[in-house]
Amino acid sequence: MDKKIVFCNCGGEIISKERLQTIEDSLTGLNVELEKLSDLCGLSAMRKDKLNEVFTRDAGYLLIGCHSRSLKLLIGNAGVDSKPDTLRYISFLDLTDAEILKEAEEFSKNTDCKTGTTEIISDPSWPSWFPVIDYSRCSSCGQCADFCLFGVYEKNEGRVNVVNPAECKNNCPACARICPQTAIIFPKYKEGGAISGSDVIDEISEQ
Repeated sequence: MDKKIVFCNCGGEIISKERLQTIEDSLTGLNVELEKLSDLCGLSAMRKDKLNEVFTRDAGYLLIGCHSRSLKLLIGNAGVDSKPDTLRYISFLDLTDAEILKEAEEFSKNTDCKTGTTEIISDPSWPSWFPVIDYSRCSSCGQCADFCLFGVYEKNEGRVNVVNPAECKNNCPACARICPQTAIIFPKYKEGGAISGSDVIDEISEQ
């Protein structure tokens, strides 16, 4: 089976550059194609077409990045959700380097696909700080859109959408804090918890 590992070389500060380099070096030695994304967040917001091209082949994909919940929402935000059965997620916020490498090694077995590393680069001038809505939790109350002063959100036919991600103010997660359903995440939020996209949500403490 054709396989590809997609690795987010996060443009934020939640993962140290040293750790990212260590993980990348380990992945480079595997017998599988490696696609490095300079910043999944930036690609999800501004280069959806380019991100979709990464997942166009009839292949198995292993996406390595921050929290699995964040990865799924960012991929879905770009429209890359047509074949969820062929896309697996590994979180380097929840797993050790050894665990990540073990998963990647297992994934890369039994494949004769090409090897080598390619890179897709997002806009380095933008920190890619913007909200992503988890619609499995969103009640479409619109509080985020009413609260935001910068036109990031739009309410349309009973649904709230992020329409101007670049207008979001860097390092401001205020809209996520007032969301009654804990449905807004900022993947680059460094303090952890539901706002950062953690897979485990303590409903009481978040409220």
